Amino acid sequence: MYVCLCKAVTDKDIQRAVQAGASSMRCLRQEHGVASQCGRCAGHAKEVLDDALQQQAPVTEATVTVVTGTGSGVCYP
Repeated sequence: MYVCLCKAVTDKDIQRAVQAGASSMRCLRQEHGVASQCGRCAGHAKEVLDDALQQQAPVTEATVTVVTGTGSGVCYP
């Protein structure tokens, strides 16, 4: 189902992004443009993101990448 009509992002796209390492709305916005235009999808996108994160296996320290700086960095490990 489409979550973000402005950027044509589906719930499956968000689930794949989480599988690739996305863990926040910031990552979805940077990589897919979610909630970057009209913003009406933000609430539902957050629900889909949270559901996908809960279905993921626990993250170990070895797979965590912390990105700091200007915000233009990579969200995926």
